[in-house]
Amino acid sequence: MPRRLTLVQLAFRPSSANLGRRVVDGAAFTFLGIAIRVLITIGSMAILARLLTPADFGHVAMATVVTELAALFSNFGFGSILIQRPRIARIQIDTMFWAALGLGVALTTLVFLFSFPAGKLFNDALVGQLLQVLCISFVLEELTVVPRSLLARMLMFRTDFVVQAAMLLCRAGTAVAMALAGWGVWSLVGGALAGALVQTAAYAAVVGYRPRLRFSKVFLASTWRINGGYFGNGILFYVNSNLDLFLVGRLLGAVSLGYYQNARSLTDEVRTRMAIPLQRVLFPAFSAVQGDLERFRAGILRSGRLLALVVIPIGFGIAAVAEELVPLLYGAQWLAMIPLLKIISMGSGIRAATTIGSPIFNATNRLGLSFHLYLASTLASVAALFVGSRWGLLGVAYAILFSALIALLFFRVALGLVRMGTRDEWRILGVPCVASLLMLFAVTLARDPVYAATEALSGRLAALVLLGALTYAAGVLLMSRSYLRDVHELFRHFRRA
Repeated sequence: MPRRLTLVQLAFRPSSANLGRRVVDGAAFTFLGIAIRVLITIGSMAILARLLTPADFGHVAMATVVTELAALFSNFGFGSILIQRPRIARIQIDTMFWAALGLGVALTTLVFLFSFPAGKLFNDALVGQLLQVLCISFVLEELTVVPRSLLARMLMFRTDFVVQAAMLLCRAGTAVAMALAGWGVWSLVGGALAGALVQTAAYAAVVGYRPRLRFSKVFLASTWRINGGYFGNGILFYVNSNLDLFLVGRLLGAVSLGYYQNARSLTDEVRTRMAIPLQRVLFPAFSAVQGDLERFRAGILRSGRLLALVVIPIGFGIAAVAEELVPLLYGAQWLAMIPLLKIISMGSGIRAATTIGSPIFNATNRLGLSFHLYLASTLASVAALFVGSRWGLLGVAYAILFSALIALLFFRVALGLVRMGTRDEWRILGVPCVASLLMLFAVTLARDPVYAATEALSGRLAALVLLGALTYAAGVLLMSRSYLRDVHELFRHFRRA
């Protein structure tokens, strides 16, 4: 009887059989994971916001500016190389593991050393102390690069869903328990480290990868150009994601940054927690069909419509009910973040819907073009942030809203790589955008009658959310039935899975 191949051996040359169904299954589990992630994150945040102060969140946000920069180097394209190549060998996998681990140790050391002058940079001594503990996460994160990439390469997103759910529960549970015990700002740090530790152990257990003491300098050297492309785009992503935090923290202090960070974090659940994980489904799938243009374009259109259908109304919906959502979710001490949340969230849904452009660039191996376009958009965003910062928190929020317009241009260029145009961009984004605007208008008109009907804040929020959801659904169905067919097929495949 032949010996059964291990997951690592199967990943050497994965089969493209039943790719369409596997992609839909992967998207289904990704969306399920997204829903669970959002519920756990928002639920734990509602508890932590009442146990901690805005300054506590501000201190951690400042430290995150540094750790995110270091994380850029930790994701030096090693995982993407394992996913994108049609064939890989065991020695190549081992090479990526040891290179990633070495990088993690180096980053942990560098962040620890930088923690000493960090307090002066941010005018906050506590930032340095937080960094001295958070730096451990880089070694833990690098240990997951190979197993997580192999799961993505094999489109095993059901397994990845289980691992991520365990990590989220551990992170949230640890943070809440420590906050209840009076650990203050350190509860946020403890939760992050506990989640990273569980994630590392879980990936090692489910994949079964054990590194061998082998290393190919030739293979590593051959990846530098590709790594450089991923890294260059990563640098620009970092600037786009963290410059606003640095400016607010440096100029306005930890309390203001706490308000701004939580407003941005809630809307980032749409983009970072919801849209970007879907890229991990689409990148290996697009890579597998990069030689079949028709399948490639059909996959982009269908996955793009599904993504836009979900994320665009969430962004506009958060803006519509911000006045009720903030006091109910965070408490009275967070009311100052309401105007920030209204502005930032309107653009977050559009930016989330356009993130499908990144796997198109990656799968077509057009990283150079992606880098130059991202550089131009980053320069425009940076200019907007510096101008907006002159008007305080609201000015920075409007600068973030401006970046949504830039994202639309970036997405249009990505579509052009597979001979799709502006009409296709409208087919993906148009109906959800128009229906979301109708939803925003309906909720605004209904607010006074709803307030007159009930005094309970939760009742007001529930009524407005229900009205908004019904308005959005009706708008989508009246304008296009193709979205309904996409959702029906997604759930059909999910039931089979």
